[in-house]
Amino acid sequence: MTPSLDIVWVIFCAILVSTMQAGFCCLESGLVRAKNSINVAIKNLMDFCITSLIFSLISFRLMFGESLVGLIGTQISQPSTWSGDDYAFFLFELVFCGTATTIVSGAVAERMSFLGYFIAATAISLLIYPVTGHWVWADLWFSNSAGWLSQLQFHDFAGATVVHSVGGWMALAAILIIGPRLGRFDANARRIEGHNLPTAVLGVFLLWFGWFGFNGGSTLAFSDQVPRILVNTAQGGAAGGIAALLTTWLLNKHPQVPLMMNGVVGGLVSVTAGCDVMLSSGAVCSGAIGGLLCTLSERWLSHFKIDDAVGVVPAHLVCGIWGTLAVALFMDPALQTGHSPWHRLGVQGLGVLSIGLYAFSVSYGLLWGVNRVLPLRVTSAQERIGLNITEHGASTAIQDLITGMHAHSVQGTFDPVRVEPETEAASIADYYNRVLDKMNAIRDELTQSNDRLQAILNAPAFPVVISDTHDGMIQFINERAAELLGFSLQETGRYRESDFWSSQSDRAAFLTQVQQFGRVAGFEAALRRSGSSFWSLISGITLTYNHKRCVLFSFSDISAQIQRESTLRYLATTDSLTGIYNRRMFLEQAEKRLASTHPKYWPIALLMIDIDHFKQINDQYGHAQGDQVIQQVAQLCGSGQGESSLLGRIGGEEFVLLLEQTSLGQASSTAEALRRRVENLVISPDKALKISISIGVRAVQFGETVDEALQKADMALYLAKKKGRNRVECYDDSA
Repeated sequence: MTPSLDIVWVIFCAILVSTMQAGFCCLESGLVRAKNSINVAIKNLMDFCITSLIFSLISFRLMFGESLVGLIGTQISQPSTWSGDDYAFFLFELVFCGTATTIVSGAVAERMSFLGYFIAATAISLLIYPVTGHWVWADLWFSNSAGWLSQLQFHDFAGATVVHSVGGWMALAAILIIGPRLGRFDANARRIEGHNLPTAVLGVFLLWFGWFGFNGGSTLAFSDQVPRILVNTAQGGAAGGIAALLTTWLLNKHPQVPLMMNGVVGGLVSVTAGCDVMLSSGAVCSGAIGGLLCTLSERWLSHFKIDDAVGVVPAHLVCGIWGTLAVALFMDPALQTGHSPWHRLGVQGLGVLSIGLYAFSVSYGLLWGVNRVLPLRVTSAQERIGLNITEHGASTAIQDLITGMHAHSVQGTFDPVRVEPETEAASIADYYNRVLDKMNAIRDELTQSNDRLQAILNAPAFPVVISDTHDGMIQFINERAAELLGFSLQETGRYRESDFWSSQSDRAAFLTQVQQFGRVAGFEAALRRSGSSFWSLISGITLTYNHKRCVLFSFSDISAQIQRESTLRYLATTDSLTGIYNRRMFLEQAEKRLASTHPKYWPIALLMIDIDHFKQINDQYGHAQGDQVIQQVAQLCGSGQGESSLLGRIGGEEFVLLLEQTSLGQASSTAEALRRRVENLVISPDKALKISISIGVRAVQFGETVDEALQKADMALYLAKKKGRNRVECYDDSA
C-alpha cells in the first residue's frame, strides 16, 4: 500500500527538523572557544540519543496519553496497533522533543560537566517538555482528550513556548545556578569570542532550513496552509536578522556577527507560534520585533552578569514569549472568530506564564538539589584547560597548540610545541616555534649580557649602587661603592642611598634628570662618607631590578680634581700678592656690573689709585718691603667698602675701586679718607718709611664702558700727580 502524501510530508519534515540538530551543533560549537568545541558537539549528539529513548519509553505517553484532567497523559494505544500516520506523528514529535532538549546545551557551554548536562537533558525530556506539551497539544493524538490550555484555545502552533521557551527556561535556571564563565565579567575583560564564526553562520542556515520542516510539518498534513507557513517562516527569520543588524549597527557602531545570527534565530522563534494564522505583514512585524528584543535582552543579561554562552535565553526564551503573545496581535482578522483580540491575548499570556512558572521552578529546583550533591560545574582548573580534554580526553590541533603555549606561559620553558602535521594549526605552530627559536637565542644573549653586567657591576674599578626610586632603599651595591661610602657589604640593608647625599636638593635634581632623560652622565655633587664628605662625578640610568623601578648610579671621588680646579680658578682670577682681583678678572666683573646694574642703582663711581714714588721705595728699601707696601695699601682699599664694591690690582702699584650707588661727591670723600689712612700708615717702625697715594675719581655715566671710565679716571689720576701727588682729583666732564 502506497503511503499517503500526508505521511510522506510529515516524515520529510521530521527529517528536516532533525537537521536542526546539526544546525545547533554548528552554531554552538562555532560560538564557543576551540578548547570546548568537541564537548559542545558531543552534547548535541547525546541530546538526540537521550531524548529518543526517553521519549519513546515514557515521555510520548505522558504528552499524548489519555488526559488526566488536562494535566498529564496516562494510557496510550500499543505501537502494534499504530498506523502509518501514527508512526509518522510519533517520529515528528520525537524530533521536537530533541529540539527542546538541545537548546539548553549552548547556554551552559564551557563550564557545565557532561554528567550535569546528562541530568539536565533527562529532566527536560522526561519531566518538563512532555507535561507542558500535554497542556497544549494532547488532543493531537486523542482528539477528545485536550490539555487544559488547549481547552482555553491557547495557540502555540509549532512550539514557540512549548519547545523554545521551555528549553530557554531550563537554560536560564542552569546558568543562574552554575554562574558565568571564568573571566567573563572581570574588569576590563573583553567579550569571549567564538573560535569559528563561519561554522556558526552555517549552523544558522541549517537551522533555517530545518525550521521549514519544524513549522511546515506541524500541520501534520500537506494542506493548503503549508505555503503560507513556509513563507511566514522565511520572512520572520529574515526580518529578525535585519532588525538585529540595524540594532547592533546603531548601538555598537558596527554589526556584530553573533547578535545578527541570534537575530535570525529569534525571528524564526517569533513566528513559530502563529505562522499558521498570520499574514505575511504580521510575520515580518513579529520577526523584526523578535530580532530587536533578542539583541536588547542580550545586553540586559550582560548588564546583570548572566552568562549565556551562545544567546539561548534571548533567542529562544525571550522571543518564544514574544512570539506566543504576537499570535493575538498579528492574527489574520479573517481567522479571528469567537473571541476578541484582548481575550486571546489574555489566554496567550496565561499560557506563557503557567508554562514558564512550571518549567523554571521544576528546572531550578531539580538542578539546585542535584548541584548540592553533585556539582554541575567543572572545576576552575578543568575550565581553564578546556572541556575537550578534561571531559573527553579529546583534543584538536588548535587545542594542542594552545595547551603548549599555556605551558610556556606557566612554566617559563620554551621547548617547541608539537601538533599533528598537515592540520590547520600546523603552520601556526611552525611560525610559533620559529619565534621560540628567536626568543631562545635572545634569552641566551640576555644571559650572557647579564653575566657581563654582573662582572662589570662587581668590578673593583667601578663603584655601583642600585636603589629603589620610590624610597631610596639600596637594592645592590658592590664592594668598591661600599668602601667609598664607608660601610661594609654586610651592612647594606641598614642604609638607603638617600643617606649618602650631602644635599637632598642635589639628589632630587639628579633623579629628575634620570627620570626625564633615562640617563645622566657627568653630574657633580658632594656625597658623604662616615665623618666627611667628598666631591663625586655621578652617572645614572633607570632600569627595572628585582621587579622594581630603580636607578643605577656609579660615582668616583673627584675631590682632588675639584681642589685643583679651584686652585687654578683662583690663580687665574686673583692677584697672587694681594689676594684681590687681577686686572683681567676686575675688568670682566666690572663690565658685568655696568651691563647688568639697573639704572635705579646708579650712580657708580670709579677710583684709580696709585702709590706715590713706588720705584724709589723698591730701590731704597728693597722689593720685599715694596711688596709689603702693596699688600698694606690693598688691605686699606678693600676694608670698609661694602659687598657692592669691586677692587682690583691693574698694575704694579695701581689699584681700581668700583663703588655702586655712590655719587661723585661721596666717592671724592671716600677717596680723601682713604688717602689720609694711607698717609698715616706705619709700614715698619724701625724705618722712616712714609707712603702716600694719589687718586683719580670718575663718576661713571650710564651706558659708559669700563675702558672709557678707566681712561677718564686715569686722566684725573694724572692731574693729581701733576699737582704734587698725595691728593685726590675728580674728572671734570666740562673741562
